[in-house]
Amino acid sequence: MAEPAHISIRDLAARLGLGRTAVSMALRNHPHISEKTRQRVQAEAERLGYRPNALVTALMAQIRTRRVKRSGETIAFFTAYKTRDDWSKANLVDGTLQGARERAEHLGFRVEPWWLGYRGGESPRIARILRARAVRGAIIGPMPLDLETLGFDWNSLFAIAIGYSFAQQPLDRVSHNHFNIIRLCYDNLYRLGHRRIGLAITKESDDRVQHLWLGGFCTSQQVLGGAALPPLWFDHWDDHPDSKKQFLKWYRLNKPDAVLGIGPDNPLRWMREAGVSVPGKTSYANIDLDRRKKGEVAGALQNVRAAGAVAVDLVVAGINRNEYGIPETPRNLLLDATWSDGATVARRG
Repeated sequence: MAEPAHISIRDLAARLGLGRTAVSMALRNHPHISEKTRQRVQAEAERLGYRPNALVTALMAQIRTRRVKRSGETIAFFTAYKTRDDWSKANLVDGTLQGARERAEHLGFRVEPWWLGYRGGESPRIARILRARAVRGAIIGPMPLDLETLGFDWNSLFAIAIGYSFAQQPLDRVSHNHFNIIRLCYDNLYRLGHRRIGLAITKESDDRVQHLWLGGFCTSQQVLGGAALPPLWFDHWDDHPDSKKQFLKWYRLNKPDAVLGIGPDNPLRWMREAGVSVPGKTSYANIDLDRRKKGEVAGALQNVRAAGAVAVDLVVAGINRNEYGIPETPRNLLLDATWSDGATVARRG
């Protein structure tokens, strides 16, 4: 018997002895359908050359979105800082969560922060709560590098990670384009006449982005030129005496005319405390500038709110397609930054 020219879900259901709803859900990898049945349906669909109707798919997505808008479905936003509210002190996390909440409200969802305990120690308990509440979407915020193994059933979630710090599962990600961002900073300093540009950041900050800060800096030195000053890694985010000594030793040895830093601008403070005129003698720029310091300090403005909004868009789209679990080919959506002039940079030459 000749196969039909166009195979529909009705045809597949009849051949497999299943209901049309079950076949449709199996084709979308819905977790309520057993893996064995999903594999059986998908194998038969592949054999028969089944292809979804694009117009029907778009219509069903609209219908599902309208249903979700009425229900106000929750998307969980995971944090694992030392305390439940520590995320509010971190510009990156606070801004990302704000952007996620604004976008979710526009789409009829809501984003709720969920503290997984310090280093994720409470994740098994949180997983049970979210399962009981039928939460299907999650955004994994920046995580500690020594995170405990999270106790989630990933096959029941559509999850997006922010950045690279969560590495336990190969999820889709929304990341800032760290490699290009530091090149943007180097390029602007070079354009303003600086030829001895140095990098002074914590080792952890580079570890958290898979060494893209270091990679972008070294590439900029090779491509744009200038003195090949060795980058400095120091060990503490806070104003630690050992880090200050380490920085000043590096500064006096290498004599940079501009320094790229990150976080709370400790190198800027240390230079001024040592009597260095900034920007008179040495310019300073932050590769992840806090927007509250715009104009006061020069550097790259990462659009943290956009990261949250894009993450919500991806989660909502995944929920509407009933896609859950670990993606076969993880995607990484990169967001660029913008350069912001500030009082800590002066033109040279």
